[in-house]
Amino acid sequence: MTRVHADAAKRRPQGVKAGLSLSDILSAASSIAPEDLTMQAVANRLGVDRKAVNHHVSDRETLLRLVASEAFARSFATVTIPAESDWREASRIYGYGIAAAVAALGSLAGHVRVSRSTDALLLAATEAVLAKLVEAGFDLETGMRAVAMLSDICDTYGQGVALTTTGGAGMRDQWLHEVLRELPEENPRYLSEAARSWTNTYDARQLDVSIEIFVRGLEGLAPA
Repeated sequence: MTRVHADAAKRRPQGVKAGLSLSDILSAASSIAPEDLTMQAVANRLGVDRKAVNHHVSDRETLLRLVASEAFARSFATVTIPAESDWREASRIYGYGIAAAVAALGSLAGHVRVSRSTDALLLAATEAVLAKLVEAGFDLETGMRAVAMLSDICDTYGQGVALTTTGGAGMRDQWLHEVLRELPEENPRYLSEAARSWTNTYDARQLDVSIEIFVRGLEGLAPA
């Protein structure tokens, strides 16, 4: 065998010829810690040339987005809106589902995007909540704005929890203590009292309060 043919024989397969699929890539990527996830790390895990991975996924950011979206879809897949629920219960189920799915992503939370793996799930749940609102007498525009607001509230909460649990950001109570230490003696009264209580605004109680404020606020717009 010539040197050229020997090198070709050693070369790892690429793309479709390697029998590699996007599903294979995502499965391997999901087993690697996000901070260690690179195109080369996935190629090494699969035992293929990096070009084989690039055939399906263009870059690391796209890979992170796909892994995050798949993980979100797996978590959110458990969310179902019972047919007998009213709009309040449906809103709570939907909100808690989004918050839990985002928080569970950890350091991947900032990479999740709506994709083919998430859109069908989100559409089905969103349609169910919107239907409950319209059936209760809310007009369609108010219903859409309400669902968007609820989604934003719970996604933001989930993002915050994910960041604090992975060390990506300081918690609000810690930030408040640091800021108040730099101020003169006449610190803001209520913020100082809040700081002394060490209220954790990333705990489960925070999500409970946020969703209840949403529900009770929307009750004020309910048709008479």
